[in-house]
Amino acid sequence: MTLLNGLLALGALAFTIPLAIHLLFRSRFRTVNWGAMHLLDDVVRVNRRRIELMNLLLLLLRCMLPILLAFCLARPVLTGFRALPGDAARTVVVAIDDSRSMAARDSDGQTRMHHVSAGLAKFFKTLSRRDEIILVRTSSIDAVVGSMGTADAIDQVENMTATGGPVDLGRLVRRAVEVSGDAAHPQRQIIVVSDFQSHMVGDSAIESLKRLELSLKEQEIRPTISFLNVGDQSNTLDNVSVESITSDSPAVVAGRSAKFSARIRNSTDHTIRDLRLAWTVAGRPLDTRTITLPPRSSTITRLTHKVDIVGVHPVSVSIEHSDALPDDNERVIAVDVIREINVLMVNGSPSNRPLEGATDFLAIALSPFAFGGQDQPDAVRNQVTTKTAAVVEIDKQSPDIVVLANVDDVTSELRKRLALFVERGGSLVVFDGDKLKPESYNTVWGDSDDGWKLPAQLGDRVGGPRSDNDDLPRYSIGQLNNLYAPWSIIGSGSGADTSTGPISEIAITGYRKLSLDESGPETATTTKLLSFSSGDPLVVRARRGKGQVVQFAIPCDASWSNLPLRLVFLPMMQQMVLDLAGSQKQTTVDVGSPIDVPVIELTSQLPADTKIDQKATATYSFENPNRVETAIQPFIYEQLDSLQVSRAATPGVYQFRQHYFDSKGEPIVNRTIRVAEVPAAESQLRDADKSRLNRAAELVDASVYRDLESLQSDDQTRRFGREVWRWLLVALLVGLVGELLLQQRRFGRWKSPLIARARQTAGAR
Repeated sequence: MTLLNGLLALGALAFTIPLAIHLLFRSRFRTVNWGAMHLLDDVVRVNRRRIELMNLLLLLLRCMLPILLAFCLARPVLTGFRALPGDAARTVVVAIDDSRSMAARDSDGQTRMHHVSAGLAKFFKTLSRRDEIILVRTSSIDAVVGSMGTADAIDQVENMTATGGPVDLGRLVRRAVEVSGDAAHPQRQIIVVSDFQSHMVGDSAIESLKRLELSLKEQEIRPTISFLNVGDQSNTLDNVSVESITSDSPAVVAGRSAKFSARIRNSTDHTIRDLRLAWTVAGRPLDTRTITLPPRSSTITRLTHKVDIVGVHPVSVSIEHSDALPDDNERVIAVDVIREINVLMVNGSPSNRPLEGATDFLAIALSPFAFGGQDQPDAVRNQVTTKTAAVVEIDKQSPDIVVLANVDDVTSELRKRLALFVERGGSLVVFDGDKLKPESYNTVWGDSDDGWKLPAQLGDRVGGPRSDNDDLPRYSIGQLNNLYAPWSIIGSGSGADTSTGPISEIAITGYRKLSLDESGPETATTTKLLSFSSGDPLVVRARRGKGQVVQFAIPCDASWSNLPLRLVFLPMMQQMVLDLAGSQKQTTVDVGSPIDVPVIELTSQLPADTKIDQKATATYSFENPNRVETAIQPFIYEQLDSLQVSRAATPGVYQFRQHYFDSKGEPIVNRTIRVAEVPAAESQLRDADKSRLNRAAELVDASVYRDLESLQSDDQTRRFGREVWRWLLVALLVGLVGELLLQQRRFGRWKSPLIARARQTAGAR
């Protein structure tokens, strides 16, 4: 305990005054015997001890009053037997959750972010000029931050918007601790301001905080961490949101009908009737429709539409509803509309006889006739080449997909070219065959340092060629991956059970043993699309670089199986090709993620007969959703120019432009777009469980507060201690009243027995 006004505590010595008066009067006390004294002997003997105790208590009260008054004026502070920082300079790190859920409106009509901005502005004004402030925002959690003064901090928080995506609490606290390590002052305070939604305090967050707890224990001076929870009433807020938009077509081809679906969620406790919903495709609003949403449920609305213009176009869904979070009443995705899919098939065993070449069945499955639709343009353009001409054709045709069918030995030149093709976003499909040499495929594709391997290593062949001999073993298909949407139309619907449906008609007499590399760093991207009953993979897919690789354990002809002879072969190959082509570009990203646009995507928009001014250099720019245009320079990686935005900070449409001049000096502008959207988890508005949040706070020795005033009060106590002069003042007042009552009680009770005794004596006489 310390005293703010220590000298005034010397006034406690005034307790000697009533003590001295008591001793003085006691020394002058004389007993005077008078005639009727013997009549009071019984009264004095009975009340003597009580009177002595009352006199002693009265003396103690009179001695205590000046002591209480002196300590009350000295203002004692409880410190808990530790040194307090007092008004020493400090660093305040404020980690602010600026995700979309912070834009939810409370019962007063103001957003949570508005309350946070106003509260922090008042808090910053209480800081001294020596203190430094560091702001960490979840939307730019990895950005470089710097210290600032009060005025700059107030300006930033007042202009802050809640448009970010979800963030892990463990990651946020860890980042705040890292930033505090660069503080200018040893006294550090970390304030985490958030509405603490349930997805923020997940299992991964708890595990991250456990690891952080160990590192904090090693610090000599630990920062003080506080959690300010501004969203503990989320369950009372009503919200209707557009949860997702998806393209149900594996690839969107210009002039061909494409299917889209949107999920609308009702998070209220009442039915929403006649909710107006509007689709917008490529900037063209479509007819509105009305839907009905039961309470606490979701519904899917579908759209079939034809887009005629090649390029990346926005597709949006909006609803008209007044709720707590209006920002999620519209959602946008970007869809890549392609002219056609260019497939280059490398035939490893060509034949002049019909349907005996390695790629004959596949070429028919991908032909315009097989795709159908006389009034629609062709979806796929395929070309067959040989191994020796493959490298030249890849450079000449710029295919979207390359198929290797029973190619015996992949040359080093072809392997490097295919590796670069996949790294840049192309798709490679490998079919097995009797001529194939496993050692040629199991090696590294590309450079030895940055190369990659196929999703599965090729082993020995199991079984043999298909024949009319029924004695040959048949290997049945055991499982179709239900998560692979393009093949959902051919499945039996039960996933694990393939004994019925079109899959059951496939008879396989031989296949290549594929072994997945479980120890490699790329294992996480490997997926089994189709497996045998024994568990051996039949079809494997994995991502390599920006592209994909698909491996088949059987050929694409009828030598090892009857798959090409079954009706299921056409939709399997068609849907797979459409999916591979449609997933080459990442046109929609989560807000806060980087954006990468290949320059060739813009350059390819130029008509073939356009003459460009060779003396002029093309310039590039991008426009963010706030209509702010910024110049940008191409970034060269793997011999491929691309335009990169390190972080899409704001949700919405980002437009990229390429500026040219033709030979006549006329400007030419090519455009493409990307879309950044907030994940749907931010629209759920579910508070984290209190016990879970308290557990997270305990791991880092943090306190949870519901308002900024209580946080400031505790901070004041932590820095200066807890003042107890108010309690001493109350004790002083109680003592004064007690002394007065005790004094009256003392003389009242002393006189009454004497008077009564005297009256009895007088009556006897």
